[in-house]
Amino acid sequence: MARIAYIDHSFHRTTRSTEFLPEILSRHGHVVEHFWDDAWQGGEPVPWSEVASHDVVLMFQSFCRPDGPYFRQAHPNVVYIPMLDQFGLWQGPIYNLSAFWEPFQGSKVLNFSNALQSMTTAFGIASHFARYYQPVSASPASVRNGLHGFFWLRRELQLPWQTIRQLIGGVRFDSFHIHLATDPGTPAPQLPSAEDIERHRITTSTWFEHKADLHAVMERANVYFAPRVEEGIGQSFLEAMGRGQCVVAPNQGTMNEYILPGLNGLLFDIHSPKPLDFSDVLRLGQRARESTVAGRAAWESAEEELVRFILTPSEALYAGRYQHPFMVGAPSVQPPDAQPAASPMAHLRALSQRHAFFRSTRFIWYPMIRLARQLVGR
Repeated sequence: MARIAYIDHSFHRTTRSTEFLPEILSRHGHVVEHFWDDAWQGGEPVPWSEVASHDVVLMFQSFCRPDGPYFRQAHPNVVYIPMLDQFGLWQGPIYNLSAFWEPFQGSKVLNFSNALQSMTTAFGIASHFARYYQPVSASPASVRNGLHGFFWLRRELQLPWQTIRQLIGGVRFDSFHIHLATDPGTPAPQLPSAEDIERHRITTSTWFEHKADLHAVMERANVYFAPRVEEGIGQSFLEAMGRGQCVVAPNQGTMNEYILPGLNGLLFDIHSPKPLDFSDVLRLGQRARESTVAGRAAWESAEEELVRFILTPSEALYAGRYQHPFMVGAPSVQPPDAQPAASPMAHLRALSQRHAFFRSTRFIWYPMIRLARQLVGR
């Protein structure tokens, strides 16, 4: 049994969108203690001293820095979980991320996005990729003839009704509901024109006392317009796919990692939105549900591997592969199911990477190693 410190962005305390991971770890017999980070809204960050004594320090989006420059020097098992939307990559290359990732060198990163997995492995960080899918309801939402839309207007400056209007083009929706509840710190939403309200039979809401009431409105739609330009995981549109709705989303992460346009949903260019073809939304919704059912099964089958990655000390994942300077203050502790110790050849290769003398004499000793491998059939 491991004691796991779970540091999370305090906004998730309300949404509970990240609870699936502590639930898995608890189900496997481990003790998970939550630490909520309020620094994003002017509150106090989580002090490193409060989590340092735990067996695993698991940080979801938010993180607390140790005293030294690297997490590996402060703790043998630190796992960071980034969210794709925290980098704003949809805006284009805006800054060099090497400084951000430097403290995580020698530690571990758990990714829920292909884009982030590529990024962190490119920086030489031991990374694990897991594609999350929520549990799927036993039956899809009721199928309705015609076009019935739902859009949660969360960010007026990024994805307003005007963009949705461009995607609809000349098509008439039989009904359309807009939930006018913007994210904290964002401008108030702009309402559709009177003409649009009449044409598409638009209804609106600003607040539901019970979440079930909001879901009841959502389930009346067969076309779900994703509310954000970029997602961390994308719980809202994954729920819609699980309900059997055709999801219309920007061609950005993570939506374009789950949706294949024309197969199980529709994608559009956020910088140049054009009218879409809504003639086959019922089939697209059915395929969306089928993909989430298959995805959920794959997620559950990969659960053991995910837990193993979290529990394995960082040093064990670097041994014999790519080397960082030795783990100052990090004991070499490996679980029973960890990989075997690195071979002497791997250690020699590691020395050549760290010390100039071995690099400069590589032309002498490397041919001998290559010959030895050929002789023993390697």
